[in-house]
Amino acid sequence: MKKNRRIAMSDAFINEHKLSTKAPPKDSLFWTLWNSCEEIAHQALATDFVQGIKAGTLDPVKYGGFNVSDAYYCFHGADDYLKAASKATDPTLKAFLTKKYNSYVSYNNTFPKTWHVKNAEGIEPIDVCRDYSEFERQTVSKLAPIYCLIVMLPCEYLWAWLGAELAPPTKGNVYAPWITGNNDPSGAYAMGNFIDAYQKTKPIEYSMAQMIYAKAMTYEFNNFQAATL
Repeated sequence: MKKNRRIAMSDAFINEHKLSTKAPPKDSLFWTLWNSCEEIAHQALATDFVQGIKAGTLDPVKYGGFNVSDAYYCFHGADDYLKAASKATDPTLKAFLTKKYNSYVSYNNTFPKTWHVKNAEGIEPIDVCRDYSEFERQTVSKLAPIYCLIVMLPCEYLWAWLGAELAPPTKGNVYAPWITGNNDPSGAYAMGNFIDAYQKTKPIEYSMAQMIYAKAMTYEFNNFQAATL
């Protein structure tokens, strides 16, 4: 299962491209999009899966099944970042997308040892996970590369927000590593700050960004909800 600390960008990359991991400005697109969908985030927080993580009572079979399904998303997510990078002409955007691709590849390389799956081909994900992955693929294929970051942003920040909402884990909670591993918004903040800087010279269509973001957030909620059905 994704852990923000394991797919974060290095300090060297952050410094090289003058990115900031501080919370974006209050009037930024990052917060405008988040605020418009915060109710969906609270719905995700209330799911049996996330509350089971908090209480340490989640059925380990459900947890394992979700992890394997999530691997399907992550394998395809790496491909989506690579495709977007190949289309990008802005050098910093290309570097950002390429770095995210490399981070996902590094994380995905842990799946064979941890969950005994080496690629997406042998995984039968839950339906909503497959649909979510396909939505991301279509977004990256049809739209400008910057929208790859928009469609990925809900995943980037929601998991960090959930980690913060569940923290600190109770003593003895077997799912404590999930909570502490995701309680790190720095990567999402870096992405939000990059988007904010990018749109100052190359405007992003708000209505399109809002539609993509809201749909991705809804997929996130539905994915958590379906995990315990």
